[in-house]
Amino acid sequence: MKRLLFLGVDVGGTKTLAVLSDEQGNVLAIYKGKGANYQVVGKENAVRNLKDVIEAILDRAGKTRKEIDFAFFGYAGADFDYEMKIVREILEKLGLEKFDFDNDGRIALRSGVFDDIGIMVSCGTGSISYASDGRRVNRIGGLSFSLGERLGSHYIASLVTSAVMRAKDGRDDWTTLVDEVEKEIGPVENLLRYDYEGGYTAELVKKVNQALFRCAEKGDAVSLRIFDEIVVEVKKIIDAHRKALNFTPPIKLILEGSFFKNAPSLLINMIESAIGREYEIVIPEHDPVIGAVLFAMERVGLRVTEDLYNRLVRNYLREVKK
Repeated sequence: MKRLLFLGVDVGGTKTLAVLSDEQGNVLAIYKGKGANYQVVGKENAVRNLKDVIEAILDRAGKTRKEIDFAFFGYAGADFDYEMKIVREILEKLGLEKFDFDNDGRIALRSGVFDDIGIMVSCGTGSISYASDGRRVNRIGGLSFSLGERLGSHYIASLVTSAVMRAKDGRDDWTTLVDEVEKEIGPVENLLRYDYEGGYTAELVKKVNQALFRCAEKGDAVSLRIFDEIVVEVKKIIDAHRKALNFTPPIKLILEGSFFKNAPSLLINMIESAIGREYEIVIPEHDPVIGAVLFAMERVGLRVTEDLYNRLVRNYLREVKK
């Protein structure tokens, strides 16, 4: 009997992560390639980079395109109808017989819980939130600060550097963030050049937020106020989902993204305290690409049981750690 083959792909601006799995949750190959979000790399490079990823993972597993029963893509930046049209045109050039796609935030929710019921709030480079009650799906955010975003590691780092500058010039309370942040990145005034010249800021953001974590754990009042802003925003997001959907507690709250995954237990405990006993917090060890694999399985009629879900996650983590 032929073994079914599924391809899941998480497409971002800086990297593309692909997983090849069978219907039993056995992971045949994992491959990380260049980013393929057309908004970042352009349409031609998006097609080229995705072809490279698919060829590489199939070569690694000793498989061909025709053997893939279904491929599913979580695509960063697939927000509006005109973007969906462009993404589909790109994916149609990959030579796959059966495929589908959705926003990368949607696969993050799907990857977080076996039955796809829960609320996912992400805090990575940016922020987006999806929720599903088993009947309907609701999306909140994922656009920009000017359109309502109040999460994301870059946004939070900006709160930190703003607090440092205001403490230095006397507009706000003194904070140990001043010493901790400037020890890591130098005088915050130097960051002004990035506003005019651009440049790669991800490493700076990481260092700033790590300083925030350290200061909050030591009881710095300003750092704890920033933590409180994060908690308030998470609660506002889940309350908005509760108004749109119908959940039966306990409700899984999936906290996804590099910021939450690296945050100290203090912040997670603050969120848990604020949202109350109706919720169960989940911080996945695995990557959202697992959600793309699960969607691929479901597109051919497979039912994702808790056992299949756990086996897929376990096999994926085992392969990643090799």
